[in-house]
Amino acid sequence: MRSIVLATLTAVCLSGCGGPSTKTDETAAGPVAPPAVAADPSFTGFKHDQKQDLFGYYYPTVEVKVGDYKLDHLHIGGPVGFGDWVAGRRTKTYGPVMLEFQDVTSPARTNALGNTSYSVKLRVLPTAYALNDETVRFVGTDSKLGDVRLDAKIDQAALKAAQARGKDVAPVITGALQVGDTPFKVVAFTWKGGD
Repeated sequence: MRSIVLATLTAVCLSGCGGPSTKTDETAAGPVAPPAVAADPSFTGFKHDQKQDLFGYYYPTVEVKVGDYKLDHLHIGGPVGFGDWVAGRRTKTYGPVMLEFQDVTSPARTNALGNTSYSVKLRVLPTAYALNDETVRFVGTDSKLGDVRLDAKIDQAALKAAQARGKDVAPVITGALQVGDTPFKVVAFTWKGGD
């Protein structure tokens, strides 16, 4: 009788006390959202084939934030920046297509335009990019943010209008952005020629 009771208790414990389970497990943080821009191992290299002048700083129209890091802008360089990059004359702080994030917990100041600027900045430089008059694709990585991927369309009419006025007036780039595990299905950027 004693062995029957022990066998029954063992079976009950294994079935409900941490034994094998047929349920699927989710991560402790919950389910992971599908990426806004999927990783594409075939997307490599540095390609630019734009006829138009795309130089400038492209600012998100709404806050794009991951943890303590807020996207400040997308930068697209001029001919010299692209020429140097392709020729291998590169620095650790600049790429002809790059994204700059600011640590919102770092000391802040108000700049001449009345905008808040934070002292700690992360520049995500490209591991691959493709740029032409209609699209910008970007892949980079950062030790704090992880992989960063952008896939966006350029509205040439809106960009030319903004360039003629010398400032941002309407979104000129719209697309999707993936920052680490955080997807941003729709991001839009306005344009400024400089600070």
